[in-house]
Amino acid sequence: MPRLRRFFARRWWNACTSRFSVGLLTVLLWSSLLGWGLAQTTILTPPSEVDPAGTVDVVTDRYRLGQQFYLENCATCHVGLPPAVMPSQTWADLLQDNQHYGVEIQPLITPTLQIVWSYVSTYSRPIIQRERVPYRLSQSRYFKALHPKVEFAEPVAVNGCITCHVNARQYDYRTLAPEWQDAS
Repeated sequence: MPRLRRFFARRWWNACTSRFSVGLLTVLLWSSLLGWGLAQTTILTPPSEVDPAGTVDVVTDRYRLGQQFYLENCATCHVGLPPAVMPSQTWADLLQDNQHYGVEIQPLITPTLQIVWSYVSTYSRPIIQRERVPYRLSQSRYFKALHPKVEFAEPVAVNGCITCHVNARQYDYRTLAPEWQDAS
């Protein structure tokens, strides 16, 4: 009887370790494929491919059409703001509202809306806990963090960005007016 018991115990042990090994290999393979897939979607554009205009966002090919639609639809009346200036919730509300700061606008149609949303939601920032959803630049904590030493004489307006960011109409927020070039 003990021999028979050892025989079945060994068979059981071999079966368990075999299943465990197969399971472990499956998990490792799945994790590797998942990691590779995520890496493919989040790889930034190499510096050699950065837009020579010096735009704020380094936009991967996947989101370039969204950026183009965003600029075509939003930067015709005012300068296009980099999505990171406002949280994703602000962009979600703005893209769905046809009453845009008191002006009635033509809402984006579904495919274009989805492509623009993909771009702005990817490049915008998350809202932090207990933060009010900002709808004005002066309410945005990110905008304030980017402009810590700037004192604004009047309320911050989107088209007022041109005062310091001379190429803002071309979506270039890196080029500053001469008086701000050496400011830190």
